[in-house]
Amino acid sequence: MSSAIISDPTNFKEIVEDLRALYLADSRPWLIGFSGGKDSTLVGALVFEAVCSVPPEQRKKEIHVVCTDTRVEIPAIVEMVEGTLARMRKFSQENSLNVEVHLLRPPAEQSFWVNIIGRGYPPPNRVFRWCTQRLKIDPVTRFVESRMGRWQEAVLLLGARRAESASRAQTLAARDTRNGLSKHPDLPRVWVSNPIQFLTTEEVWAYLLQNPPPWGGDNRALYKLYSQAGGGECPIQIDTSTPACGNSRFGCWTCTVVDRDKASEGLLESGDDRMEHLLDFRETLLEFRDPGNGWRDGRRMNGNDGPGPLTIDGRRELLKRLVTLQEETGLKLISDEELLLIQQMWKIARDPDDGRGVARIVNRIRGTRMTDLKETSQLQKLQEEVCKEKKLSPDILRRLLATTEQFTDSHRAFGLSGELLRIINDDLHEREFSEKE
Repeated sequence: MSSAIISDPTNFKEIVEDLRALYLADSRPWLIGFSGGKDSTLVGALVFEAVCSVPPEQRKKEIHVVCTDTRVEIPAIVEMVEGTLARMRKFSQENSLNVEVHLLRPPAEQSFWVNIIGRGYPPPNRVFRWCTQRLKIDPVTRFVESRMGRWQEAVLLLGARRAESASRAQTLAARDTRNGLSKHPDLPRVWVSNPIQFLTTEEVWAYLLQNPPPWGGDNRALYKLYSQAGGGECPIQIDTSTPACGNSRFGCWTCTVVDRDKASEGLLESGDDRMEHLLDFRETLLEFRDPGNGWRDGRRMNGNDGPGPLTIDGRRELLKRLVTLQEETGLKLISDEELLLIQQMWKIARDPDDGRGVARIVNRIRGTRMTDLKETSQLQKLQEEVCKEKKLSPDILRRLLATTEQFTDSHRAFGLSGELLRIINDDLHEREFSEKE
């Protein structure tokens, strides 16, 4: 960024004044969508500045900084974001700003690895981009909905700008506004404010580089990260109209939606050696997604012919490579909770696991013991007797029992009958295939 570029201070003074007026206008809580990128960092800084300009005795409004961590974010981004959030939290506490900071993550049962290695979902592509909803939108939605019971309305402040893209400009221009706020498309009683929507990219960087953030430090590290990665931030996802990560944006190192992960490549070229291993594993995900490589079932989840979920052998192999990657890099890539969930899901997969596959893989690679998820010998004997009497295969009975157990653990029954019927249909299909042979 050339030092000759000077931002217009009038623009930013007006934005701060507008935010201050909006703050004092009512008691509606604020939510700040924070991704750690330049635009959300600027919004956060301007909000903090506006609140600091209010006398301490009037700082009554609830403000929540909301950030999502998909559990597969680029490590350098995670480190920077966590540091920024910690400084925000400390500054708010020291200055009584009433700002709370939240780093949201998808629950383990909806994590990237549980969906792929556990359920067998193929890695996402542009047509089947299941990750955005589960990893980004749902955590924010759950957070907001959990608080709307005691809030009449809330205001969500975002860093969307019209200069980002033609589609973003069209989306912002099309939304009906009231006093500068637009209704959120999916969250009732939530209003959206885009305070920096008319700023250019040059103005954003000029302000950030000339003004240290209120919570301390400076934005040089952020600019350096952009320079190294050659991209923009992945915006916090609040609805399906928000663009997904891609086009050289910061996002998940596992992203298989884009043709090339230029951000990760740029970080590797700038000296972040961790990205070499992660980029190699991304190629592994692309290999497993391609039906021609033999890692996909020949039937879809609904039983129709066509590329289906990853086979159980494919899931085993992918887990081996992931745990090996975790040991090689020292990065925490998958949790024990996720491993236990994966084992449960392998027990109800087509060609199910015997209940000890995950433990065997982890024990062999880590060299440490992981508790097996296995039935007692008495239960196994009882299962054999039931299978013989009812002329069921042990695999099918194991899947039926494991599915029922899974629904019981989640305290829900809706959908259980459909899952059990799908397993029985799989058994009928296998019998028909065997008879034809």
